[in-house]
Amino acid sequence: MRIYADEWRRASLALLDRLQSGDIKAGSSFYQAVIPVLELLRGVSPERSEFTAWEAEYYHLDGNLRRAGELYKQVLELVPPHELRESELEHIRRFCPVLLTTSKEIFPLKDVVAVHHPFRPLIGYHLFWEDDYDFPDDYEPCDHEEIWVEYDPAEGTVTKVLTFFHSYVIESQDAVEEARENGGRPIVRIEWGKHGSLLKGWEELTIPLKDISGLDWMKMTYEHVKAGGRVPDHPLKRHWPKGFDGSFEEYTDFSVPVDPLAYLERKPLLFKSLWVNATLFTRGLLYNFHPKMEWPERFQALLRE
Repeated sequence: MRIYADEWRRASLALLDRLQSGDIKAGSSFYQAVIPVLELLRGVSPERSEFTAWEAEYYHLDGNLRRAGELYKQVLELVPPHELRESELEHIRRFCPVLLTTSKEIFPLKDVVAVHHPFRPLIGYHLFWEDDYDFPDDYEPCDHEEIWVEYDPAEGTVTKVLTFFHSYVIESQDAVEEARENGGRPIVRIEWGKHGSLLKGWEELTIPLKDISGLDWMKMTYEHVKAGGRVPDHPLKRHWPKGFDGSFEEYTDFSVPVDPLAYLERKPLLFKSLWVNATLFTRGLLYNFHPKMEWPERFQALLRE
């Protein structure tokens, strides 16, 4: 058995190395390779909810929504959502971000879901835009983006603002100060068509693990969407703009406000749960979405390695 265990360890390290080098891409083949491992772990450690949650997520990513839903349901049976306290509901409303889009934004915001962490003063605001300019062909009728707000319950003040930005988590102390000056509500700038969520001072922020500034990233993205983005000739894009048709100054002119609080008041999708994707899938939305990290520490763990 020790021989098999050592060979499995070496095979796993080789797989990890190939994945990190880009030789193996995240996609159906990779998901199908990982799912049996998680299923085995779920069987021998049924009390470990993360194995069930991760397996559900891989099925979800691979487009097997029925199987994903079955496992997401099991996740919430293992770790049920909590009842929101009145003080937590108040904090969700008080710290709800304000969004600033550009005047040329083509996709409206469809839904907003707020999820309070069960053990920490941390709120995730999940934004669902009508689509992503780069992905008309992903079979997901929305673009899922995330903003997290950490707060001090005693002081009633924002302590951190973080966003999900193209698979990376960014944060800004300037955004914290801006939120405090705005009555506790963070202000988040929304990238045209792709909806990357930017914070105050984004120009000088370094994108973690990429060693590139927010300004340089946005310049590259501007050129990308100006040229039509990914799959510019896809038939599902035929009624969309051929590309961003303005200057870089217009691309970064975040001047049109969108208020997620109005969405939450009209449709109070408010939860308190550790496993956010399971909650969104089974209790929040009536349409498919791209599962993303529930809480920022899932990404921040990479920075500590």
